[in-house]
Amino acid sequence: MHGSVAAQAPSPPEALVEQAARDWLTEQAEARALADPVFEIKVLPARQQAQPPCPQNPTVDALDTRSLLRLRFALICPGSDGWQRDWTVRAAVSAQVVVATRNVPANRPLAEDDLALERRRITDLAGAVTLPEDAVGQSSSRTLRAGDALHARWLAAPLLVKRGQAVTILARNAGIEVRAAGEALEPGRLRQVVRVRNSSTGRVIRARVLEDGVVEPEVIASPSVR
Repeated sequence: MHGSVAAQAPSPPEALVEQAARDWLTEQAEARALADPVFEIKVLPARQQAQPPCPQNPTVDALDTRSLLRLRFALICPGSDGWQRDWTVRAAVSAQVVVATRNVPANRPLAEDDLALERRRITDLAGAVTLPEDAVGQSSSRTLRAGDALHARWLAAPLLVKRGQAVTILARNAGIEVRAAGEALEPGRLRQVVRVRNSSTGRVIRARVLEDGVVEPEVIASPSVR
């Protein structure tokens, strides 16, 4: 007597779409190095007529993944008599992300003890900051409150020169170093070029930011600062 193996029933459309959404979220989480991600996925009921049976294995393609609250996927039956049905998925993602441990003013460089990892819900995968070392030394464009999760678009190299700030113009040429007092006419971050007025001559030059309150002429024609 020979045993028989029952044919495996095809997966329902909702299950196929849910698995495709989970696979997409997993891929995005790995690409962004999310720590310990957790996904909650809800496939919304399709407002379409039931599709006919698909003689081949259907595939699922992502159509619109801009918002986790409204992911759109297409369930596709290939072949000349195939069809396509669109589905909407709502996803909630949480992971270990970088948060502020205390209030930090805008434009102040972040220190290691300003930051910690906590599990938070993520609404923007691309903006999640997952490693404290990626934020240390950066500054936030907005004031951070204790417990705020950092967003990548807030972070940048800190302002080392502010508009109206007194700065030192440092010129080096052929082993000669000359310093002069100046006034920054524009804010600048490390290695940015800003306009600076020489306080002695009144001349406005373009200067590269070297460090806090120190700039160097973008072009040095002689060992003097003019």
